[in-house]
Amino acid sequence: MARIPDEEIQRLQSGIPIERVVSGFGVELKRVGANLMGLCPFHDDRTPSLVVTPETNLWHCMGKCNEGGGVIEWVMKTKGLNFRHAVELLKIDHPSLAAGDGHVVRRGTRALLESPVALDADDRQSLRDVVGFYHETLKESPEALRYLESRSLTHPEMIDRFQLGFANRKLGLTLPEKNRQAGAEMRGRLQSLGILRESGHEHMNGSVVFPIFDLEGNVLGMYGRKITPLRSTRRCICTCRGLIAACGTKRRSSHRRKSFYANRSSTR
Repeated sequence: MARIPDEEIQRLQSGIPIERVVSGFGVELKRVGANLMGLCPFHDDRTPSLVVTPETNLWHCMGKCNEGGGVIEWVMKTKGLNFRHAVELLKIDHPSLAAGDGHVVRRGTRALLESPVALDADDRQSLRDVVGFYHETLKESPEALRYLESRSLTHPEMIDRFQLGFANRKLGLTLPEKNRQAGAEMRGRLQSLGILRESGHEHMNGSVVFPIFDLEGNVLGMYGRKITPLRSTRRCICTCRGLIAACGTKRRSSHRRKSFYANRSSTR
């Protein structure tokens, strides 16, 4: 595997404002002298201990974590990625910085992470795999865990029993690009099931995911509560399309569940 050029890493580390990345994660920052301070999302922080320094483009937790770094390290910590995958994600979001000097970045077509969905899996298994992937993602996502805590949904057994999950774009990194045959087939299947939009983005992106199962453990549907910073004030529920047909379940049963959840959402 080719080594990432030091110049490329430096452009990403210095060219992406750390305060924007941290704020975009949902951390409220307040200026204190030359620094910005906020609650650290990586531990139970009651007194602001996260220090962000725009001048050096670095962050550091002065509290329990005692960790820090630049933009890449922040993405590694918040997304649960290794160094290479964090760089690749930043390159996708900031292609001009990754290229430098006007050169075009040649984007790879292989998946950045191992896919949880097998190419030969049927629709039912694919849905179970996606739910399992979202469930594991939630356990590594401080913002999702903070939301559950705010709703008093913190018991590990409950989270595991109902397979609560979180969608944060990480699933897309596990899929081959659509210009590959395997990527086109997998993305097409997930789109027909309602996991992906026509644009290729995850339908539930930025949402805590609540899957619904039948008595046999098949996935009937997924409901998502948006918790991303730009939409945190909206009380909305996303519903994946196509899941009922995939599981062969009667639409009448789905309608009752949908009405129940819609009513609960409107009363909050």
